[in-house]
Formats: sequence, C-alpha cells, structure tokens
Amino acid sequence: MATFSVNNIAIKGISCCVPKNTERNIDLDILAEDEIQKFIDVTGVEERRVAAKEICTSDLCCEAAEKVIKDLNWQKEEIEILVFVSQTADYILPISAAILQDRLGLPTSCIAFDVPLGCSGYVYGLSILASMMKTTGIKKGLLLAGDTISKIVSKTDKSTLPLFGDAGSATALELSDNAEL
Repeated sequence: MATFSVNNIAIKGISCCVPKNTERNIDLDILAEDEIQKFIDVTGVEERRVAAKEICTSDLCCEAAEKVIKDLNWQKEEIEILVFVSQTADYILPISAAILQDRLGLPTSCIAFDVPLGCSGYVYGLSILASMMKTTGIKKGLLLAGDTISKIVSKTDKSTLPLFGDAGSATALELSDNAEL
C-alpha cells in the first residue's frame, strides 16, 4: 500500500456542507425490496443527500470553506493556495478553483487549480497541496473537495445511485514546525 507523509504541514480544520434534501434508499424502485435491504445492510448507506438543480459542487465547497476560515479566524489574504477536487466541476472552463478563489475573496496571487478526480481525489489533493506548501514555503492553503454526483448519475444505475450523495468539504492546511501530515 502506498503511503505519504509531509513534514511541517498541519491540518488545522475541516468543514463540510451537505444539501438539505435527502433521498432514502429504501424508497428506490430500481431494486427489489430484498435487494435494496441487502444493499443497505452491506453498505450502511440508508440515505443520500441530494442537491437541488441550482446547487453546484462549488456552492457546497464555498459554504464549507467560509465556515472553516471563520472558525480558524484566518484572514483571507493569508491564503496562498486553493486546490479544488471534484469529478463534477461546475464547468469545463473556467476552472472551478478560479471561481471559488473569487467568490471567497482570496487574493489574485493565490494559486488556484482543479484536480478532476473522484474517490481517490481527496487523498491526491491533500498530497498535492501539502507537497506544494512544503516545497514553496506557502503558509496557508485550502483543499476543497466535493461532488454533486446526483446531477450525472443515471436514475436507473443500480450500483452507483444508491451509494453516492452530494457534499462539499474544506480542509485548511498550515505550514507548522514539528507537524507531520
């Protein structure tokens, strides 16, 4: 199994945002009642959060970012890098990270880019962000990761639909002596 560690980088806070709307898997009609109950028993996924059609992945991540920035009492002008990880970015172009950089009021000097990955994306994003901070001396950074998978998954997909919901997260990283990520 591959592992990584980065010295002098600390996770200072994590925040998440989920949509209000929930859908219960037991109510799905794409599987027989015994199949869906077995699915719930095996996965533990009883319900999923589903974003309204006007809610984008960046909306959920922006809310999470605002909360973690406020909770940490960070000044936005101190944030030097933002990495956005999603397989359901708002657009192909422009990148969602640039949109989020502007929406959050981060400085134009802030590095901002997308990483278009799904399941492994958070870990990849974390390693990219931490490594860039360590090698460049960047002091504060944000990893925003999320998806609104409900917008692209088929309503007849028996393997994906009952498994994945919509959410956004923000992880705040800081260059810190004697820390290890």
